[in-house]
Amino acid sequence: MADHGGIGLFGDDEEQEQHYNDAADLDDILGLDDEDAVDTMQPADPEGSLLMRFCPHDSSMLYPKENRSERKLQYACRLCRYTEVANGQLIYKNVLKKEVGNVLHTVPSAVSDDPTLPRSQKAHCGKCGHNEAVFFQSDTSDVRNDTLALIFVCCSCDYKWVA
Repeated sequence: MADHGGIGLFGDDEEQEQHYNDAADLDDILGLDDEDAVDTMQPADPEGSLLMRFCPHDSSMLYPKENRSERKLQYACRLCRYTEVANGQLIYKNVLKKEVGNVLHTVPSAVSDDPTLPRSQKAHCGKCGHNEAVFFQSDTSDVRNDTLALIFVCCSCDYKWVA
């Protein structure tokens, strides 16, 4: 933090010291001790690239910005001229992954009557024991091993399962 001639973020040094004492009292009230303290300087994300960053001068959020002259990614404050170099090239990550179990609820029971779907005479239903089922590929990957999931629907009881 910059030296402002005895005036800190919370006023003069005396007011700042009082703020720290109040924060320590609050920790005592909440039952927090140093073992429960969280080090905010250490990124929780192993890559350290997807965390929100804040300006050390005015505590506003830092936004990604391209430094065109150096061809580097930076984080910049919109209120002051503070910038810092980004560690990685990743700004945002959007993971679209549906749970296969949730997809089973969206499969209509009438799908077992669809003559265009392939049928298997060797698919054993765990509910009624019938061996005929229609099957199709799910539009999601199987959570267990990231391969395409086959959804089976029993032709007798309309029980649905993933294989």
